[in-house]
Amino acid sequence: MKRPTLLAAGRLALYAVALWIAAAMEGAWAWRVSWSGGSFDPVLLVVLAAALRHGPEAGAWAGVAGGLLQDLAGGGPLGVAGTAKLLVGFGAGTLARNVLLDHPLAPCAFAAAATAASRLLEAGVAAVVGERVLVTAWALLVSACYNAALAPAAFAGLRHVEGRSVARDIPPGRAQ
Repeated sequence: MKRPTLLAAGRLALYAVALWIAAAMEGAWAWRVSWSGGSFDPVLLVVLAAALRHGPEAGAWAGVAGGLLQDLAGGGPLGVAGTAKLLVGFGAGTLARNVLLDHPLAPCAFAAAATAASRLLEAGVAAVVGERVLVTAWALLVSACYNAALAPAAFAGLRHVEGRSVARDIPPGRAQ
């Protein structure tokens, strides 16, 4: 295998594990910290990290995978969260190409906007397949605040783990 293929495979494995952990966290205790109908979405934060760091294609793939994990764990119609996360991941990755992400509040703003988009898209897709979903403005605001507060830590953690795994793959004589 060539080195770029190894790096891509390692990145894929990293985000796959991160999505599994995020889905397990959400299923295990995210619902316990919900307040007024709003809860945080750790899968969405992983999807956003993939989209912002690696572009719209990576965001879309992470969105489909993470959304389907949520659909399987949630027991609702298969594909509702997957479709919403696909669109949010692709949109965030596309937007990130045109926006300066160096500001410290950029992860918070992206997480809040992506949360609103994801919840509304999930409600729209659910309505298309005949499910009734109620999204209140207050629950949307609470969810956006949860994700905005946790986004910097989630993004920094994934960036750190990804940086360490990529740095290990560079031969000692070629490090720049």
